Amino acid sequence: MAQRSGDSAIAAFAQSIELALVQTYAAIGATGKVTTAAAVDAIATSGSHHDEHSRALGGVAGSAATSTPNRKLLNQFRDEVRKAADERALVDIAYRLENQAAATYLFALGALEATGAVQLAASILPVESQHAVVFAALLGKDTRETFPTFQTQDEALKPDEFPVS
Repeated sequence: MAQRSGDSAIAAFAQSIELALVQTYAAIGATGKVTTAAAVDAIATSGSHHDEHSRALGGVAGSAATSTPNRKLLNQFRDEVRKAADERALVDIAYRLENQAAATYLFALGALEATGAVQLAASILPVESQHAVVFAALLGKDTRETFPTFQTQDEALKPDEFPVS
C-alpha cells in the first residue's frame, strides 16, 4: 500500500522527536553523573535505539524527512539534564522521556494510514515501553506505576505542541 500524504508529516514529526531523544541521551551520558553499569548501559542502548528509529522513520517520511532534532523537546530536556543533581535524577528524565515516547507512538498509530507506516510505529512503541520499564527498575519504582493496564495518549507529544523544526 502506498504511503499517504499525512503519513509523511507524522513520520517526520516522530523522526524529529527521535533525534531529540538521541541528543538528550548523549547529553545525559556527557554529564559524567551516570556511573552504575546498568544505568550507563541503559542510557547508551536507548540512545542507540532512538538513532535506529529516527533512520527508519526518515524512510517513511520520504521528502519530508528531517535531520533536525525537535527543538522544543530538546530545549525542554536539555534544561532538565543540565539541572539534574545526580544519576537518579537523570534516570528519572529518561524514564519520563520513554513514557512520553510510548504515548506518542500510540497517538501516531491512530493518525497513520499506510500499512508500512503503521507497522513501523507499532514496532517502535513496545521498544519505548521496554525502555521505560528498564528505567523504572533502575529507579525502584512500584510495579503498579510501571505497568499500567493500558497505554494511553495522555503524555503523548503532539505535532501542534512540538512542531518539526
